[in-house]
Amino acid sequence: MSSILREVFSNRNILTISTTNMLYHIFNSLWELWWTLYLIEELHTPILVVGLLATIQSTSRILFQLPGGILADRVGMKRVIVFGPSLRVVAALILLSARSWLQVAPGIILNAVASLYSPAFNALIAESLPEDRLGAAFGAYRMMTSIPRVFMPVVSGYYLDLMGIGPGVRLGLLLFAVAVFTAALLRALLLTETLSEGERRSEGGFGAPLEALRRLRGTLLAMLMVSVISGFAMRMTWSFLSVYAYYVVGLSTTQYGLLQTVATGLSTPLYLLSGVIADRFGRVPCILVARGLGPIDSLSLLLLRDFRHLLAAYAFIGVAGGLGGGRLRGGGFMGGPAWQALIADLVPPRDRGKVMGAMATMTGLVALPAPYLGGYLYDLNPNLLLALGSLIEAMTLPIVLLFVREQPRD
Repeated sequence: MSSILREVFSNRNILTISTTNMLYHIFNSLWELWWTLYLIEELHTPILVVGLLATIQSTSRILFQLPGGILADRVGMKRVIVFGPSLRVVAALILLSARSWLQVAPGIILNAVASLYSPAFNALIAESLPEDRLGAAFGAYRMMTSIPRVFMPVVSGYYLDLMGIGPGVRLGLLLFAVAVFTAALLRALLLTETLSEGERRSEGGFGAPLEALRRLRGTLLAMLMVSVISGFAMRMTWSFLSVYAYYVVGLSTTQYGLLQTVATGLSTPLYLLSGVIADRFGRVPCILVARGLGPIDSLSLLLLRDFRHLLAAYAFIGVAGGLGGGRLRGGGFMGGPAWQALIADLVPPRDRGKVMGAMATMTGLVALPAPYLGGYLYDLNPNLLLALGSLIEAMTLPIVLLFVREQPRD
Protein backbone atom coordinates (compact mmCIF):
# COMPACT_ATOMS: atom_id res chain seq x y z
CA MET A 1 0.00 0.00 0.00
CA SER A 2 2.86 2.39 0.74
CA SER A 3 4.27 1.71 -2.73
CA ILE A 4 0.86 2.51 -4.25
CA LEU A 5 0.72 5.80 -2.36
CA ARG A 6 4.21 6.75 -3.53
CA GLU A 7 3.41 5.87 -7.13
CA VAL A 8 0.11 7.75 -7.21
CA PHE A 9 1.32 10.94 -5.54
CA SER A 10 4.55 11.11 -7.51
CA ASN A 11 2.33 12.29 -10.39
CA ARG A 12 2.18 16.11 -10.34
CA ASN A 13 -1.38 16.25 -11.64
CA ILE A 14 -2.63 13.97 -8.86
CA LEU A 15 -0.62 15.80 -6.20
CA THR A 16 -2.00 19.16 -7.37
CA ILE A 17 -5.59 17.94 -7.65
CA SER A 18 -5.37 16.22 -4.26
CA THR A 19 -4.00 19.17 -2.29
CA THR A 20 -6.37 21.71 -3.86
CA ASN A 21 -9.32 19.36 -3.44
CA MET A 22 -8.51 18.99 0.25
CA LEU A 23 -8.36 22.80 0.56
CA TYR A 24 -11.75 23.03 -1.15
CA HIS A 25 -13.40 20.51 1.19
CA ILE A 26 -12.01 22.04 4.36
CA PHE A 27 -13.76 25.36 3.73
CA ASN A 28 -16.77 23.97 1.87
CA SER A 29 -17.64 22.04 5.04
CA LEU A 30 -18.01 25.28 6.98
CA TRP A 31 -21.24 26.11 5.17
CA GLU A 32 -22.59 23.52 2.70
CA LEU A 33 -23.69 20.88 5.21
CA TRP A 34 -25.72 23.53 7.02
CA TRP A 35 -27.03 25.46 4.02
CA THR A 36 -30.63 24.20 4.34
CA LEU A 37 -30.73 25.20 8.00
CA TYR A 38 -29.37 28.64 7.01
CA LEU A 39 -32.14 29.06 4.44
CA ILE A 40 -34.80 28.18 7.02
CA GLU A 41 -33.39 29.96 10.09
CA GLU A 42 -31.83 33.10 8.58
CA LEU A 43 -33.63 33.71 5.30
CA HIS A 44 -37.00 32.37 6.55
CA THR A 45 -37.44 30.15 3.50
CA PRO A 46 -40.49 27.83 3.38
CA ILE A 47 -39.59 24.16 3.11
CA LEU A 48 -41.23 23.85 -0.33
CA VAL A 49 -39.07 26.73 -1.57
CA VAL A 50 -35.99 24.96 -0.18
CA GLY A 51 -36.89 22.03 -2.43
CA LEU A 52 -37.50 24.40 -5.35
CA LEU A 53 -34.06 26.02 -4.91
CA ALA A 54 -32.45 22.59 -4.83
CA THR A 55 -34.31 21.75 -8.06
CA ILE A 56 -33.02 24.96 -9.69
CA GLN A 57 -29.49 24.00 -8.70
CA SER A 58 -29.91 20.49 -10.09
CA THR A 59 -31.40 21.79 -13.34
CA SER A 60 -28.54 24.22 -13.92
CA ARG A 61 -25.96 21.55 -13.11
CA ILE A 62 -27.54 19.12 -15.56
CA LEU A 63 -27.48 21.62 -18.40
CA PHE A 64 -23.70 21.96 -18.15
CA GLN A 65 -22.54 18.38 -17.51
CA LEU A 66 -22.56 17.12 -21.08
CA PRO A 67 -21.30 20.42 -22.58
CA GLY A 68 -18.57 20.34 -19.95
CA GLY A 69 -17.50 16.88 -21.07
CA ILE A 70 -17.50 17.95 -24.72
CA LEU A 71 -15.56 21.11 -23.92
CA ALA A 72 -12.99 19.15 -21.93
CA ASP A 73 -12.39 16.72 -24.77
CA ARG A 74 -12.22 19.63 -27.24
CA VAL A 75 -10.08 22.30 -25.53
CA GLY A 76 -8.37 20.16 -22.92
CA MET A 77 -8.97 19.11 -19.32
CA LYS A 78 -6.79 21.73 -17.68
CA ARG A 79 -8.55 24.82 -19.04
CA VAL A 80 -11.97 23.58 -18.00
CA ILE A 81 -10.73 22.51 -14.55
CA VAL A 82 -9.34 26.01 -13.93
CA PHE A 83 -12.35 27.87 -15.33
CA GLY A 84 -15.07 25.96 -13.45
CA PRO A 85 -13.88 26.58 -9.88
CA SER A 86 -13.30 30.26 -10.71
CA LEU A 87 -17.05 30.61 -11.14
CA ARG A 88 -17.57 29.23 -7.63
CA VAL A 89 -15.75 32.25 -6.19
CA VAL A 90 -18.35 34.61 -7.65
CA ALA A 91 -21.19 32.26 -6.67
CA ALA A 92 -20.04 32.16 -3.03
CA LEU A 93 -19.92 35.97 -2.86
CA ILE A 94 -23.47 36.18 -4.25
CA LEU A 95 -24.73 33.69 -1.64
CA LEU A 96 -22.88 35.63 1.06
CA SER A 97 -24.56 38.91 0.14
CA ALA A 98 -28.08 37.46 -0.25
CA ARG A 99 -30.60 38.61 2.35
CA SER A 100 -33.63 36.73 1.03
CA TRP A 101 -34.19 33.44 -0.72
CA LEU A 102 -34.96 35.29 -3.97
CA GLN A 103 -31.45 36.76 -3.95
CA VAL A 104 -29.97 33.30 -3.43
CA ALA A 105 -31.13 31.94 -6.81
CA PRO A 106 -28.42 33.61 -9.02
CA GLY A 107 -25.66 32.28 -6.76
CA ILE A 108 -27.14 28.79 -6.79
CA ILE A 109 -27.36 28.81 -10.59
CA LEU A 110 -23.79 30.06 -11.02
CA ASN A 111 -22.51 27.50 -8.53
CA ALA A 112 -24.25 24.81 -10.54
CA VAL A 113 -22.85 26.12 -13.83
CA ALA A 114 -19.38 25.71 -12.32
CA SER A 115 -19.99 21.95 -12.28
CA LEU A 116 -19.18 21.90 -16.01
CA TYR A 117 -15.64 21.00 -14.96
CA SER A 118 -16.71 17.76 -13.21
CA PRO A 119 -16.33 15.42 -16.24
CA ALA A 120 -12.90 16.93 -17.02
CA PHE A 121 -11.87 16.62 -13.37
CA ASN A 122 -12.84 12.94 -13.27
CA ALA A 123 -11.24 12.14 -16.63
CA LEU A 124 -7.97 13.90 -15.76
CA ILE A 125 -7.69 11.85 -12.58
CA ALA A 126 -8.37 8.60 -14.48
CA GLU A 127 -5.76 9.45 -17.13
CA SER A 128 -3.12 10.45 -14.57
CA LEU A 129 -3.31 7.21 -12.57
CA PRO A 130 -1.35 4.00 -13.30
CA GLU A 131 -3.50 1.78 -15.54
CA ASP A 132 -2.21 -1.51 -14.13
CA ARG A 133 -3.43 -0.74 -10.59
CA LEU A 134 -6.34 1.55 -11.32
CA GLY A 135 -8.63 0.46 -8.47
CA ALA A 136 -5.91 0.80 -5.86
CA ALA A 137 -4.80 4.12 -7.36
CA PHE A 138 -8.35 5.51 -7.17
CA GLY A 139 -8.51 4.25 -3.59
CA ALA A 140 -5.28 6.04 -2.66
CA TYR A 141 -6.54 9.26 -4.23
CA ARG A 142 -9.93 9.04 -2.52
CA MET A 143 -8.34 8.22 0.83
CA MET A 144 -6.05 11.25 0.82
CA THR A 145 -8.60 13.74 -0.48
CA SER A 146 -11.21 12.59 2.06
CA ILE A 147 -9.08 13.42 5.10
CA PRO A 148 -10.77 16.85 5.60
CA ARG A 149 -14.16 15.14 5.53
CA VAL A 150 -13.17 13.13 8.58
CA PHE A 151 -12.79 16.02 10.98
CA MET A 152 -14.54 18.98 9.31
CA PRO A 153 -18.20 17.97 9.91
CA VAL A 154 -17.78 17.88 13.70
CA VAL A 155 -15.51 20.94 13.62
CA SER A 156 -18.06 22.89 11.58
CA GLY A 157 -20.93 21.68 13.76
CA TYR A 158 -19.18 22.84 16.92
CA TYR A 159 -18.21 26.08 15.17
CA LEU A 160 -21.88 26.75 14.34
CA ASP A 161 -22.98 25.91 17.89
CA LEU A 162 -20.58 28.65 19.05
CA MET A 163 -21.19 31.28 16.36
CA GLY A 164 -24.78 30.62 15.42
CA ILE A 165 -26.06 29.40 12.07
CA GLY A 166 -26.25 32.82 10.38
CA PRO A 167 -22.83 34.32 11.22
CA GLY A 168 -21.16 30.90 10.94
CA VAL A 169 -22.42 30.17 7.41
CA ARG A 170 -21.64 33.70 6.20
CA LEU A 171 -18.05 33.55 7.46
CA GLY A 172 -17.77 30.06 5.98
CA LEU A 173 -18.82 31.36 2.56
CA LEU A 174 -16.22 34.13 2.68
CA LEU A 175 -13.42 31.75 3.61
CA PHE A 176 -14.64 29.31 0.96
CA ALA A 177 -14.37 31.99 -1.75
CA VAL A 178 -10.75 32.66 -0.79
CA ALA A 179 -9.92 28.94 -0.72
CA VAL A 180 -11.46 28.24 -4.15
CA PHE A 181 -9.62 31.19 -5.71
CA THR A 182 -6.36 29.81 -4.31
CA ALA A 183 -7.17 26.32 -5.62
CA ALA A 184 -7.94 27.61 -9.13
CA LEU A 185 -4.69 29.59 -9.21
CA LEU A 186 -2.61 26.58 -8.14
CA ARG A 187 -4.26 24.38 -10.75
CA ALA A 188 -3.57 26.94 -13.47
CA LEU A 189 0.11 27.00 -12.53
CA LEU A 190 0.77 23.32 -11.87
CA LEU A 191 -1.55 21.03 -13.85
CA THR A 192 -0.36 19.35 -17.06
CA GLU A 193 -2.76 18.63 -19.94
CA THR A 194 -3.31 14.91 -20.65
CA LEU A 195 -4.96 15.08 -24.10
CA SER A 196 -2.81 15.74 -27.16
CA GLU A 197 -3.79 18.37 -29.74
CA GLY A 198 -4.68 15.62 -32.22
CA GLU A 199 -7.02 13.89 -29.78
CA ARG A 200 -8.77 17.17 -28.96
CA ARG A 201 -9.31 18.13 -32.59
CA SER A 202 -10.55 14.68 -33.57
CA GLU A 203 -13.04 14.42 -30.73
CA GLY A 204 -14.80 17.80 -30.80
CA GLY A 205 -18.48 18.48 -31.53
CA PHE A 206 -21.74 16.85 -30.50
CA GLY A 207 -21.45 13.85 -32.81
CA ALA A 208 -18.79 12.24 -30.63
CA PRO A 209 -20.83 12.28 -27.40
CA LEU A 210 -23.83 10.91 -29.28
CA GLU A 211 -21.60 8.07 -30.38
CA ALA A 212 -20.39 7.72 -26.78
CA LEU A 213 -24.02 7.49 -25.62
CA ARG A 214 -24.48 4.51 -27.90
CA ARG A 215 -21.77 2.80 -25.87
CA LEU A 216 -24.11 2.79 -22.87
CA ARG A 217 -25.18 -0.82 -23.14
CA GLY A 218 -24.60 -3.90 -21.04
CA THR A 219 -22.77 -3.14 -17.79
CA LEU A 220 -22.51 0.59 -18.55
CA LEU A 221 -26.27 0.79 -19.07
CA ALA A 222 -26.87 -1.09 -15.82
CA MET A 223 -24.50 1.30 -13.99
CA LEU A 224 -26.40 4.22 -15.48
CA MET A 225 -29.68 2.77 -14.18
CA VAL A 226 -28.15 2.32 -10.71
CA SER A 227 -26.85 5.89 -10.79
CA VAL A 228 -30.24 7.24 -11.91
CA ILE A 229 -32.23 5.44 -9.20
CA SER A 230 -29.77 6.16 -6.42
CA GLY A 231 -29.34 9.75 -7.59
CA PHE A 232 -33.10 10.32 -7.44
CA ALA A 233 -33.33 8.89 -3.92
CA MET A 234 -30.34 10.83 -2.61
CA ARG A 235 -31.39 14.14 -4.16
CA MET A 236 -34.89 13.70 -2.80
CA THR A 237 -33.65 13.27 0.78
CA TRP A 238 -30.18 14.82 1.04
CA SER A 239 -31.15 18.48 1.54
CA PHE A 240 -33.51 17.49 4.34
CA LEU A 241 -31.39 15.06 6.38
CA SER A 242 -29.74 17.78 8.47
CA VAL A 243 -33.14 19.47 8.92
CA TYR A 244 -34.71 16.19 10.06
CA ALA A 245 -31.83 15.52 12.44
CA TYR A 246 -32.05 19.05 13.88
CA TYR A 247 -35.81 19.47 14.21
CA VAL A 248 -37.23 15.92 14.45
CA VAL A 249 -34.48 13.86 16.09
CA GLY A 250 -33.35 16.83 18.18
CA LEU A 251 -29.61 16.63 17.47
CA SER A 252 -27.36 19.64 17.85
CA THR A 253 -25.18 20.70 14.94
CA THR A 254 -22.19 19.30 16.83
CA GLN A 255 -23.88 15.90 17.21
CA TYR A 256 -24.93 15.74 13.57
CA GLY A 257 -21.46 16.82 12.52
CA LEU A 258 -20.00 14.03 14.66
CA LEU A 259 -22.16 11.49 12.83
CA GLN A 260 -20.69 12.68 9.53
CA THR A 261 -17.20 12.50 11.02
CA VAL A 262 -17.73 8.90 12.17
CA ALA A 263 -18.98 7.89 8.72
CA THR A 264 -16.13 9.59 6.88
CA GLY A 265 -13.53 8.55 9.44
CA LEU A 266 -14.31 4.90 8.74
CA SER A 267 -14.68 5.27 4.98
CA THR A 268 -11.41 7.14 4.42
CA PRO A 269 -8.93 4.35 5.34
CA LEU A 270 -11.14 1.86 3.46
CA TYR A 271 -10.71 3.66 0.13
CA LEU A 272 -7.21 2.32 -0.46
CA LEU A 273 -8.06 -1.14 0.88
CA SER A 274 -11.19 -1.36 -1.27
CA GLY A 275 -9.18 -0.30 -4.30
CA VAL A 276 -6.73 -3.14 -3.70
CA ILE A 277 -9.64 -5.57 -3.23
CA ALA A 278 -11.27 -4.30 -6.44
CA ASP A 279 -8.06 -4.90 -8.39
CA ARG A 280 -7.48 -8.37 -6.99
CA PHE A 281 -10.96 -9.80 -6.50
CA GLY A 282 -13.20 -7.70 -8.73
CA ARG A 283 -15.08 -4.39 -8.84
CA VAL A 284 -18.61 -5.77 -8.48
CA PRO A 285 -18.41 -7.20 -4.91
CA CYS A 286 -17.38 -3.80 -3.52
CA ILE A 287 -20.14 -2.06 -5.47
CA LEU A 288 -22.73 -4.59 -4.29
CA VAL A 289 -21.87 -4.25 -0.58
CA ALA A 290 -21.81 -0.46 -0.82
CA ARG A 291 -25.24 -0.39 -2.44
CA GLY A 292 -26.61 -2.84 0.11
CA LEU A 293 -25.60 -0.60 3.00
CA GLY A 294 -26.71 2.57 1.24
CA PRO A 295 -30.34 2.76 2.49
CA ILE A 296 -29.06 2.92 6.10
CA ASP A 297 -28.32 6.61 5.49
CA SER A 298 -31.97 7.61 5.74
CA LEU A 299 -33.27 4.63 7.71
CA SER A 300 -30.98 5.30 10.68
CA LEU A 301 -32.40 8.79 11.26
CA LEU A 302 -35.92 7.47 10.72
CA LEU A 303 -35.73 4.55 13.15
CA LEU A 304 -33.18 5.54 15.80
CA ARG A 305 -33.35 8.22 18.47
CA ASP A 306 -30.53 7.18 20.82
CA PHE A 307 -27.35 9.02 19.80
CA ARG A 308 -25.17 5.98 20.54
CA HIS A 309 -27.27 3.86 18.20
CA LEU A 310 -26.96 6.51 15.51
CA LEU A 311 -23.18 6.48 15.90
CA ALA A 312 -23.19 2.72 15.26
CA ALA A 313 -25.43 3.13 12.21
CA TYR A 314 -23.22 5.81 10.74
CA ALA A 315 -20.27 3.46 11.17
CA PHE A 316 -22.02 1.11 8.71
CA ILE A 317 -22.68 4.10 6.43
CA GLY A 318 -18.94 4.80 6.52
CA VAL A 319 -18.21 1.26 5.41
CA ALA A 320 -20.58 1.69 2.44
CA GLY A 321 -18.83 4.89 1.40
CA GLY A 322 -15.36 3.40 1.82
CA LEU A 323 -16.13 0.41 -0.37
CA GLY A 324 -16.49 2.76 -3.27
CA GLY A 325 -19.87 1.85 -4.70
CA GLY A 326 -20.47 5.21 -6.31
CA ARG A 327 -23.12 6.63 -3.97
CA LEU A 328 -23.10 10.26 -2.93
CA ARG A 329 -21.03 9.41 0.16
CA GLY A 330 -18.77 7.29 -2.02
CA GLY A 331 -17.85 10.16 -4.31
CA GLY A 332 -21.03 10.99 -6.18
CA PHE A 333 -20.50 11.04 -9.97
CA MET A 334 -16.79 10.64 -9.34
CA GLY A 335 -17.60 7.39 -7.62
CA GLY A 336 -15.39 5.39 -5.33
CA PRO A 337 -12.44 3.22 -6.36
CA ALA A 338 -14.45 0.19 -7.53
CA TRP A 339 -17.12 2.21 -9.35
CA GLN A 340 -14.71 4.51 -11.16
CA ALA A 341 -12.27 1.72 -11.98
CA LEU A 342 -15.07 -0.29 -13.62
CA ILE A 343 -16.03 2.72 -15.79
CA ALA A 344 -12.37 3.12 -16.76
CA ASP A 345 -12.29 -0.58 -17.70
CA LEU A 346 -15.22 -0.02 -20.05
CA VAL A 347 -14.45 3.36 -21.66
CA PRO A 348 -11.33 4.36 -23.64
CA PRO A 349 -9.49 7.48 -22.39
CA ARG A 350 -10.55 9.78 -25.25
CA ASP A 351 -14.26 9.15 -24.50
CA ARG A 352 -14.22 9.32 -20.70
CA GLY A 353 -15.04 13.02 -20.43
CA LYS A 354 -18.03 12.65 -22.74
CA VAL A 355 -19.31 9.40 -21.23
CA MET A 356 -19.01 10.68 -17.66
CA GLY A 357 -20.73 13.90 -18.68
CA ALA A 358 -23.49 11.98 -20.44
CA MET A 359 -24.07 9.68 -17.45
CA ALA A 360 -24.17 12.66 -15.09
CA THR A 361 -26.60 14.49 -17.38
CA MET A 362 -28.98 11.56 -17.70
CA THR A 363 -28.86 10.90 -13.96
CA GLY A 364 -29.61 14.54 -13.26
CA LEU A 365 -32.45 14.77 -15.78
CA VAL A 366 -34.35 11.95 -14.12
CA ALA A 367 -33.67 13.43 -10.68
CA LEU A 368 -34.90 16.92 -11.64
CA PRO A 369 -38.16 16.78 -9.65
CA ALA A 370 -36.56 14.92 -6.71
CA PRO A 371 -35.63 17.88 -4.44
CA TYR A 372 -39.00 19.57 -4.90
CA LEU A 373 -40.75 16.24 -4.27
CA GLY A 374 -38.59 15.89 -1.15
CA GLY A 375 -39.74 19.30 0.08
CA TYR A 376 -43.37 18.39 -0.56
CA LEU A 377 -43.03 15.06 1.26
CA TYR A 378 -41.17 16.63 4.17
CA ASP A 379 -43.93 19.22 4.51
CA LEU A 380 -46.51 16.42 4.35
CA ASN A 381 -44.71 13.91 6.62
CA PRO A 382 -40.93 13.92 7.25
CA ASN A 383 -40.97 10.22 8.16
CA LEU A 384 -42.56 9.34 4.82
CA LEU A 385 -39.74 11.15 2.97
CA LEU A 386 -36.99 9.13 4.65
CA ALA A 387 -38.83 5.82 4.31
CA LEU A 388 -39.51 6.33 0.61
CA GLY A 389 -35.92 7.43 -0.05
CA SER A 390 -34.57 4.26 1.56
CA LEU A 391 -36.97 2.06 -0.42
CA ILE A 392 -36.06 3.65 -3.75
CA GLU A 393 -32.34 3.30 -3.11
CA ALA A 394 -32.73 -0.37 -2.19
CA MET A 395 -34.08 -0.96 -5.72
CA THR A 396 -30.52 -0.69 -7.08
CA LEU A 397 -29.46 -3.98 -5.47
CA PRO A 398 -31.14 -6.39 -7.92
CA ILE A 399 -29.77 -4.39 -10.88
CA VAL A 400 -26.21 -4.76 -9.61
CA LEU A 401 -26.75 -8.45 -8.89
CA LEU A 402 -28.24 -9.27 -12.28
CA PHE A 403 -26.64 -6.93 -14.79
CA VAL A 404 -23.34 -5.39 -13.60
CA ARG A 405 -20.46 -7.60 -14.75
CA GLU A 406 -16.69 -7.55 -14.44
CA GLN A 407 -14.68 -6.68 -17.54
CA PRO A 408 -11.60 -8.65 -18.67
CA ARG A 409 -8.36 -6.88 -17.76
CA ASP A 410 -4.87 -7.53 -19.08
